[in-house]
Amino acid sequence: MPAVANPNRSPVFRLITIASASLGSFILGLWGLRFGFGDGVAGLPAEAIGAVLAALCALAAGGAAMSFFAGVDESVGYVVKETQFDKLTGMLSRPAMIARIAEAAQSTLRTGEPVFLIDIEIDRFKQVNEAIGFGKGDELVRAFAQRLKASLPDAVLIGRIGAGEFAVLYPDSYFNMSMDVIAERLIAELMEPYQLSTHQQSIGVSVGIVAMPKDGDDPVLLLRRSNLALQNARAAGIGNWAVFHPEIGKVADYRQWIEAELHPAFERGDFDLHYQPQIDLMKGRTVGYEALIRWKHPERGMIPPMEFIPIAEETGMIGPIGAWVLRKACADARHLPDDCFVAVNISAVQFVTRDFVGMVGDIVRETGIDPRRLELELTETAMMQDRGRAEAILKQLTAMGISVAVDDFGTGYSNLSYLVDFSIHKLKIDRSFVSRIDTDQNSGAVVSTIVGLSRALGVHAIAEGVETENQATLLRAAGCDVFQGFLFGHPAPLKIAGGQLHPTAAAGPAKAVSLH
Repeated sequence: MPAVANPNRSPVFRLITIASASLGSFILGLWGLRFGFGDGVAGLPAEAIGAVLAALCALAAGGAAMSFFAGVDESVGYVVKETQFDKLTGMLSRPAMIARIAEAAQSTLRTGEPVFLIDIEIDRFKQVNEAIGFGKGDELVRAFAQRLKASLPDAVLIGRIGAGEFAVLYPDSYFNMSMDVIAERLIAELMEPYQLSTHQQSIGVSVGIVAMPKDGDDPVLLLRRSNLALQNARAAGIGNWAVFHPEIGKVADYRQWIEAELHPAFERGDFDLHYQPQIDLMKGRTVGYEALIRWKHPERGMIPPMEFIPIAEETGMIGPIGAWVLRKACADARHLPDDCFVAVNISAVQFVTRDFVGMVGDIVRETGIDPRRLELELTETAMMQDRGRAEAILKQLTAMGISVAVDDFGTGYSNLSYLVDFSIHKLKIDRSFVSRIDTDQNSGAVVSTIVGLSRALGVHAIAEGVETENQATLLRAAGCDVFQGFLFGHPAPLKIAGGQLHPTAAAGPAKAVSLH
């Protein structure tokens, strides 16, 4: 192996190589003298010259042998280092980890002692990597690997098996607490924000677990099953973990079907928007409508957004789908009353794309909507992925006249300082608090706190998921005036005739403003 291909070749090896070459040249020189001067050189007889040459040849042969074996040893070490360890993190590489999983599986068959394979992945790492840049993505992976190693016992084996994916071999004998406690603690530690050289980065983490030998002894099959468990955990939301079971395979098949169908569905025009009214009871009228995407497949019927939106985010289809939603909602807004706005949910992946503000601006100009009639709904998690960039984007949107609402408020990021720094115009009280307001005293306290906080900040508050009169009464008592939920109208497509919106009746206080 040429030295230029191996910068780590030792100085001793280089010295031996040079010495061997020098000795060889010296011997050739002596032979030249022998043939040039006959049987005597410097007064020495031919026999003495022969002995010297024999000794030098033996020395050269020994040096050459040392050089060869040093090169072989070093080449083997170099190849092992290059193939068995990940260059970025120093952990075991994917091929090395597969070999270790195979060894562990065989060991469990002999001893009966279970070993757990834990698959850990940074959610949407591809999108995060593209958004923050590959250099910062590498920095994030190194920081993640270091924290992962620090969070586990020293004796466990850890390997990097994908761009943002790691595998852990965790013997049962190392357990000092239950698996659910270990998994929850590990996820909590890994999801703490990472301080990179330029900004603080928040991530989501999903974990899948298989047990050997119960779930198999083939390393490729075990990795497949641990990844299926991981996908199942991710489908349940941010920061979840799951243990493999046979039913997960069916879920995986369904997810693969959705992934394969998303693009054809988009090309066919399967998607549509339904609109749910937002009611201001103090004003006694509808003040806005939230646009909600619906997918009606020609063979399988309606597919809920919670089943296809996460997959669209993972596959990159959220880009064209999200742009289509925004464009159609802005175009449909011309059929709504002039004093109503349209609210559009923005995916966390869509929000961190390079030219998000430019895309929004282009759609506003194309559709001719007054920017003051457009409201973008973002989750706390979406805004905190890159705090500095999010702050700049929100300022640009506000300068355009577009308002921003924090969706699912109270369920995400715990540091509320962003409410002071960011250009926020509305807080949407999450339905999980609203649904329990009449049965759980703590939920009522949370709602009152959010309403009070919104008033102190000079922003509006809206309660979503309002389904009963009792909930509405308690929300009004807490100081909330704007409501969205089945009590006031179900999501429905716009009914347009002659270029005008024609709402029909619905149950509850929103009879005059529903969209059925």
